[in-house]
Amino acid sequence: MRKLAILGAGIFGDRRELQLFEPAGYQAAYYECVDPMALAASLKDVDGLIVNLEQVTDSLLDRLPRLKVIGRYGVGVDNINLEAATRRRIPVINVPDYCIDEVAEHAVSFIFAVNRKLPIASSLPKQGDWGKVQALKPIRAIKEITLGVVGTGRIGMKVIGMMAPFGCRILIHDPYLAHAELPPNAEMTDFDRLLELSDIVTIHCPLTEQTRHLFRAETFNRMRKRPAIVNVSRGPIVDERDLLAALDEGAVSFAALDVMETEPPQQDHPLLNHPKAIVTGHAAWYSEQSENRLRDLLAMRIMDCLEGRPVPSIVNKIQ
Repeated sequence: MRKLAILGAGIFGDRRELQLFEPAGYQAAYYECVDPMALAASLKDVDGLIVNLEQVTDSLLDRLPRLKVIGRYGVGVDNINLEAATRRRIPVINVPDYCIDEVAEHAVSFIFAVNRKLPIASSLPKQGDWGKVQALKPIRAIKEITLGVVGTGRIGMKVIGMMAPFGCRILIHDPYLAHAELPPNAEMTDFDRLLELSDIVTIHCPLTEQTRHLFRAETFNRMRKRPAIVNVSRGPIVDERDLLAALDEGAVSFAALDVMETEPPQQDHPLLNHPKAIVTGHAAWYSEQSENRLRDLLAMRIMDCLEGRPVPSIVNKIQ
């Protein structure tokens, strides 16, 4: 009987995966931990490991000699040492197709919220300021803004498709996209031009060595229109200390973040209570449907991999 270990599933509140694993003859055990190394002795004979945000390190893989596949609840795999897994010929599977609509909708919600300055607008009545718009100026009609989209994966392209009918100008930067069908009000451009012309910048790229702290003081200083920043991708793409300084100095007008450099952040993190910031707790992926889709797809892909069937989302190349 093949054995599986499931880490980080406590956020879901049930054991849905067993409905797929047990009838297929798999023994699956659930664990909760901060550092999987603490569980290494319990995991030494597993064939498959499923993780959420837990770190899968070279040292951990040394302790799991029978491991044949790693699954990640989600899209990003920056918490998994891909080089170490590939060296051991262990496929790493993610689920890039489970929450495209949800994350795009969250990003678009952020775009409208920062354009309408909703956090500030909602605070004014609590202070006795009803009907006063002086604190909100300027607000432009959404069709009059320029939206910068950095990254054109599934979610980035979905955001472009959702925003285009509102009539705003859309500038797109992705060095890996050569050709794509774009709406008539959207165009590809270089990064410098996007920074110079955008009123709102929304980030949709993976975390790599090239994108880590892509948005930092030097980047913010090149933004001529003091735009709002939206990030629903990966926290470390934005240098939070530099973002705070840019918000305080006015180089960035607003920030809307679903992800942060360290998750969860400290409760006294200055961005959580900043008057020019909205922070949601890595919730953009969620709907009832997307949660079930994520868990079912990953479970099926883990079994497919172990049984030699094709898997559409192996992120590392095994020779």
